[in-house]
Amino acid sequence: MRLVKILDLVNQIEKSSFLKILDGFCLEVKKTTPQVDEILSEGEGQLKNVDNQNIANLFNLLKDKYSTHLYNKIKFSDFQLDILIDIFTRDGNSMMSREWFLKLYDNEISKLQSDLKTFSSQLGSDKGDLEPQRERDYLIYQSCVKTGYENDLQLNRDKHLSWEEKSILHALAKNLELSNEEVRWITYTIVPLKKFKIDEIINELKESGIIFFNRRTNTIFVADEIVWLLRDILGFEIPNKYLRRILRHLSDVEINLISKKHNINRKLTRNGKIQEILHQGLSVTNLLTNEIFKATIPKSDRANRIQALMSKSLEINLPKFGQSLEKKVATLINYFNDLEKDETASLSRDGYSRLLKDLKDAYPILNKRIKEEFELQPDDVMSSEILDRYGVKSRDVIYLLTKDELRNFCKLSGIKSIGNLVSNVINKYRVIEDLYIENFDLVGSRDLKSLREKGLTSAHP
Repeated sequence: MRLVKILDLVNQIEKSSFLKILDGFCLEVKKTTPQVDEILSEGEGQLKNVDNQNIANLFNLLKDKYSTHLYNKIKFSDFQLDILIDIFTRDGNSMMSREWFLKLYDNEISKLQSDLKTFSSQLGSDKGDLEPQRERDYLIYQSCVKTGYENDLQLNRDKHLSWEEKSILHALAKNLELSNEEVRWITYTIVPLKKFKIDEIINELKESGIIFFNRRTNTIFVADEIVWLLRDILGFEIPNKYLRRILRHLSDVEINLISKKHNINRKLTRNGKIQEILHQGLSVTNLLTNEIFKATIPKSDRANRIQALMSKSLEINLPKFGQSLEKKVATLINYFNDLEKDETASLSRDGYSRLLKDLKDAYPILNKRIKEEFELQPDDVMSSEILDRYGVKSRDVIYLLTKDELRNFCKLSGIKSIGNLVSNVINKYRVIEDLYIENFDLVGSRDLKSLREKGLTSAHP
């Protein structure tokens, strides 16, 4: 949900922490940034008097400063915010009840405790299944965490990791190519893993300007614009729903190479490995340039593989993919990020509703699959209104079907079952007239640029 919509749903008190942070940035730059001063002047110099749309505009003008603020809160907080933020950056988790957040937090802590037990038994053990080089990386990082955490004892101070120490550890983890999950495993073998009370967590997140909390409905909101910043800070180059699409088209050998690199149980099923990879918080760039290949594979062959993955497997048609391996991967990442931020509805509300009805009739289990994949709270999520609220688009739902399920659905629905099946399904339910009606304000103002961006050009009636 976009920031401006959330601001409409919360009162002045519930948005006060966010406004306080934003106001501080305004004071820093208003003399050098005319746009900021112009917006503030509309509210007589008071941010609380500015309308919600202009507050969202201010956020976009100041997002670099806000990103730095969030980075410092997450990376250098003693509140273990990295665990909490990981929940909000997952698809579908930008809006939830207090009780649902508690359940997800409990699940996250339980899983981390279980993973820590397994990891600790492997590290430094002859019976472990770790690769020697990877175990060496783990032990180096663990030794640095231990040194940073315990060196305060020499000065008769409580053990903790300082801002400077955490900064160095962050750089070390990046160079050792550790995933976010691996960093947690190693860190919490040294630093005690704490479990905080839910209301303490909500207050900390609210005061940090990460969430909005509507006390009347007990609902937590995280704006899309803030989620994008959080993903960038944590190194999530694309949302998991797009990484899932990529992983589904990788071979078993490639999935196993990733699993081997990041200590994922190779006895898991293919789908189980994919779920663990998604949970790891991996660098997609590193994954597609290095981790799916054996070390002996030349760069030209790697580039050809990524080209085939994009054009044949994912069926992405772009004018240019780039020549080098790095440019091809960067193009793919940019494509998915542009897709995520595009507010264009590939289907009208009516078309999306009809699609969901037909999918539910064909595959009743799809409701459960969507709930699990996107961690949604409602019992029945097969509603365009509900899924739109959680940011789950029509293509996101279709991509949860296996190839066989999708092909069978096309046959049942009289849809062409050759070529790009996902696009075929979208075209079946896409009614141009409905989209024009839903964007009537753009038609009335003759905003051809915006209409063109939504795929509604003069070629359509």
